[in-house]
Amino acid sequence: MEINNIEQLQKPNLFEKFKEQVFKDFELTGLINDVPKINNNQLEHIFQSILNSITSIENRDTFALKNLLYRIDLSEQQIREALNKTPNRSYQEVITELIIKRILQKVILKQNYSSSCQ
Repeated sequence: MEINNIEQLQKPNLFEKFKEQVFKDFELTGLINDVPKINNNQLEHIFQSILNSITSIENRDTFALKNLLYRIDLSEQQIREALNKTPNRSYQEVITELIIKRILQKVILKQNYSSSCQ
């Protein structure tokens, strides 16, 4: 499932859940000191915050980055395909975008599931 509506992050309730999920994924991977500082719901801010964290993690510990990507549920194939589609972007930029899309997808799926169960 592809998330094309990244603008949904502008919804305050969804944005808060997105921030919580980002925190949870980083924390459960043992990267509590690298949790992105997301202060507002502007996409460029979110992107830069996560990109800074990803770059820092990669420079220090590539195994930790792989664990984070596994926790978020991004496969090597997804990353390879995205890299092939956008050869002008760095590896870190591509995985940052994939992370945002995947976490947003998880949040939306949880929200839809919880509202359908009520």
